[in-house]
Amino acid sequence: MDNILLALAGTSFFKYAAYMYMSKRTYQCVGTVSELYLYPVKSCKGLKVNSLRCTRLGVEYDGMYDRHWVFATEKDGQWITQRQEPRMALISISLHGDEIHFDAPGMTTLKLPKDPKKDQCKVKKVQVKMDIIESLDCGTEAAAWISKFLGRKMCLHYSPSDMEKRDAVNAQKLWSHDAKKGDLFAFSDYCAYMMLSQSGLDELNNRLAEPVTCLNFRSNIIVKGCPPYDEDEWDVIKIRDAKFRNIDACTRCILTTVDPFKGEKSKDEEPLKTLQTYRAFEPYPPSKPLFGIHLANDVEDVIHVGDPIYAIRK
Repeated sequence: MDNILLALAGTSFFKYAAYMYMSKRTYQCVGTVSELYLYPVKSCKGLKVNSLRCTRLGVEYDGMYDRHWVFATEKDGQWITQRQEPRMALISISLHGDEIHFDAPGMTTLKLPKDPKKDQCKVKKVQVKMDIIESLDCGTEAAAWISKFLGRKMCLHYSPSDMEKRDAVNAQKLWSHDAKKGDLFAFSDYCAYMMLSQSGLDELNNRLAEPVTCLNFRSNIIVKGCPPYDEDEWDVIKIRDAKFRNIDACTRCILTTVDPFKGEKSKDEEPLKTLQTYRAFEPYPPSKPLFGIHLANDVEDVIHVGDPIYAIRK
């Protein structure tokens, strides 16, 4: 009889354990989309929109993909971001029919086609971190415009949706990540999507003398209605029919210290310095605090501000 009771108890335990595991592996409503952003040009101002099409290559709006344009040095094709040129934060982007317009203080408007025609003579190499990929040189007018604004010889490159892309699975990092082959992106630092919770931003601002905005972190999807940093624990995420994988935490750098309205780095290295005091975790380097998550897209769909967000927890 004792053996039977032990067997029944063991069976009940495993059923309970299985139930608890499966309950964690089902979708739960974790929040709501509060803001959506598209950043067509790497390190320039973004566009706040009410809806975005989520694709395997990143968010798309009105024919423009996220971070598929980049400025690079004229001499050797090294990409340039706000890390080197914080005044890039002052370059605003707007969409007008088939054109993309660039504006900056003291500059006339630069008007270019949204989707420049492919010309093999314009294909140039751009070095992005450790990757060297092909892109289209956008010509002398664009080069003269950005060179005048930044005061150094620069050029503008564009990556059409069907041109060579980087693959997140090949990213050279000191820690492991969950990217899979085919998680493609163009000129983002790493992967095609970034998500951030508003509550995490609010919690950070409670620690700062001068509050910052979500623009310091350049995320595509801002979430409201969840506890601070709850997104760290989300494994699979759904918004409408769009489906994403959390492939890595977003490690933050000096770019977060650039004031998006002034185009200047903060002298006290905030908010990065404060993040390093409480959001640095192994195996990530102490200088790279975590704030938000990187996503890869598995199922495409259009998402909207106000959409509920569902997640399967890790």
